[in-house]
Formats: sequence, structure tokens, C-alpha cells
Amino acid sequence: MWHVPRLQLRAAASSTRWHRVRTIAPAMGSRRWKTAASNAPLLEHQHLIGEESTGLTSYEAAEDAQERHRAKFLTWKGLPEKSRTEDDCPRPLLISFESTPTFTLGRRQDDLSPEQRAHLERPLDVHLLRHPQPITKLFYPQVKKTSRGGLTTYHGPGQLVLWPVLDMHSSLYSKYSVSTFASHLEATTQQFLSETFGIQTYTNRDEPGVWVHASSGQPRKIAALGVHHRRYVTALGTAINIDVSVKGGQDVNPWARFVPCGLEGKLATSVVAELGSAAQGMSFDLSALAQRWATIFEEGLLDASKRGADLGR
Repeated sequence: MWHVPRLQLRAAASSTRWHRVRTIAPAMGSRRWKTAASNAPLLEHQHLIGEESTGLTSYEAAEDAQERHRAKFLTWKGLPEKSRTEDDCPRPLLISFESTPTFTLGRRQDDLSPEQRAHLERPLDVHLLRHPQPITKLFYPQVKKTSRGGLTTYHGPGQLVLWPVLDMHSSLYSKYSVSTFASHLEATTQQFLSETFGIQTYTNRDEPGVWVHASSGQPRKIAALGVHHRRYVTALGTAINIDVSVKGGQDVNPWARFVPCGLEGKLATSVVAELGSAAQGMSFDLSALAQRWATIFEEGLLDASKRGADLGR
């Protein structure tokens, strides 16, 4: 149920490789997309592959890929209306990747003091033996300011990052509001975790992201949410903790170095932590898991009734 086969990779011209994943064919109810006279899937998917030895991608390389596609949308939207056609409109793109260790800060967050920055940048010992390319390595994390809201969070090995780049007001599908786009990200992640791993989750109007029910003890976040949009073109998205370390001291557990997104009394968790002994002998191919998430996300892109509840954010 949980073992996912490797996908065949194709190299691009840059140092960061990627492979394009075709997701589901347009659904029968997708009238808007049918009028575009295209047989291609509506959603394109690129999974980035960075370092040869680990497959990890730097946060900067992922940002660059994201901004290149955003620029296509913004250029098209800047054309005179009579010059724009649906055939020329950029298609939604999902960028997925597994990041090198990086702590990111929200756009309104105060700059860190030299001491705070040095604390986050301390060496981090990563051991991921369930990875297709097992990782046992000492990393020196980066600290980056981002365009999202919220406070400090972490991206790193064992975490699946998913960034849909799309026009929320495209004529190819039902429009999004900021809140319905966030709800769609959360609903996709909840369905993915339930169908793939049997993990039941919930969302909270006041605390964005996806949470695991706590029958006792502290609430646990399994997926973070952070979005930004410019002229209704989205950036960033969600990050799902698959096999990232969530226990132990600060030398091995990045979450122990800060209060995740400023939420006191809350814990980070992962798929492996939630499965417990059931995770014995499992392996995780994040590129294949990203393809599963993409398939679910596209279903909601084509059918607005599958985008989840609007939580009123």
C-alpha cells in the first residue's frame, strides 16, 4: 500500500534536473477546459531533482523555476485583452521538490539577530534510510526570507514541497478566492494522506495547514501552508512531512530549534511518526508521491466541488 515505485527521470539543461509528469486527462465536467480545444492535461507537473547524490534541490533553484512560470502568466496578463487567447494562456504548473535544509521566514517577520540566525544555521545531522538514495550527511542549513505570511518554518530532506503556479482568475476553470485556493491545497493534502497512508487529519480556521487528531497530548501539524499571489497568480503552497525528523535534540531535529510558525504548544509530526511500527520496511519515492498529490489536485482544479470547504480565511 505504501511502497511507491521509482519513476524514470529525464535531465534538463540546467544543474537542477526535472521530469515532467502528465496527470489525469480532463474530466467530463470540465466544460471550460474543453473549450480550449486541447487534448493535453490541464495541469503540468515538474518534479525537480538537484544534487546527484541525494536528489535534493536548493530552495533557490525551486524559487527560480517558480518565478519563471509566474513571469509567463504575468506577461500574458499584461497583453491587451484583444491579443490574449486561451490557446496562448500558460497552463497551471505544479512544481514539487525535496529541499536542502532551509529555514524560511515570513515577509512581515522581524529580521533575526545574528545570534538567532547562527542558532538556526548550526550543523544538522540528517539520516534518511527510507529514501531511494539513503542520506546520511551533515548539512549547514540556510535561512531565507520569503513572500509568504506567517513566521519561521523549515524545509528539508524527507519533506515533500508542492507549489502550484496558476492564475486564480483563469477562464479555463472556476475562479478561486484566496480562501478557496488555500482550502483546495488543504483538501488535496488531506485526501492524499488518507488514501495513501490511512492518516486522518483536520484543518483549523485559525491555524492554516493540516493537522493530525490528538486524542491525548498536543496537536500535531503534518503539513504546512503558505501562499502568495500577485495579480491573482499564485506562488508557494504546501509542504508535507513524510520522513523528516520530528523527534530528538536540535542536532537532528530541525523543529526543536524554533517554534514552528509561532504556534506555542503545538508539535510537528510526519507520516513515519504517525505510522509508528507500521513504517518498518517502508521506502518513500517523493517524486511518485508528488504525482499522486498532483492527480488529486487536478481533480479539484477541474471540478470546484472537490476543492474542500471555504474556511473563511
